[in-house]
Amino acid sequence: MKYLPVGLDVRGRTCIVVGGGHIGTRKAVNLLEAGADVTIVAPHASEKLARLADTGRLQWHKEEYRKTDLDGAFLAVAATENRDVNARLVKDARERKVLVCDASSASRSQVIFGALHRSDRTTLAVFTDGQDPSLARRIRDRIASMEEEWKGG
Repeated sequence: MKYLPVGLDVRGRTCIVVGGGHIGTRKAVNLLEAGADVTIVAPHASEKLARLADTGRLQWHKEEYRKTDLDGAFLAVAATENRDVNARLVKDARERKVLVCDASSASRSQVIFGALHRSDRTTLAVFTDGQDPSLARRIRDRIASMEEEWKGG
């Protein structure tokens, strides 16, 4: 086991997501649902992130990543398609003692996100130590379907 599966309380904590595409959107939404104060740093972002910014649910800095974006951050997530930007964010976050997740490289991450399933009674996270996210999603979905069966019984 490389990563210790834990619940991390991010309520009211500043979390930075660099990248506004599909992965950045998923990470930002998970953080918002957990109560984090989320800032997206990306010149362009998904429609969902743009709507969340328009309604004030998160902040959106419509620019390229800069080291100063980490000011006051508790957690940073590198979610761009540019490995150099992701690597620079990881380096900067570690220097500033900010927890960091590189969505493109589990080996560079201090924190990884499991495949999540939430219901009214449970939260499930499946981890594969960052080795096989698609396997984690398949296992999550299988367990989630079992929960539905148990609710009916």
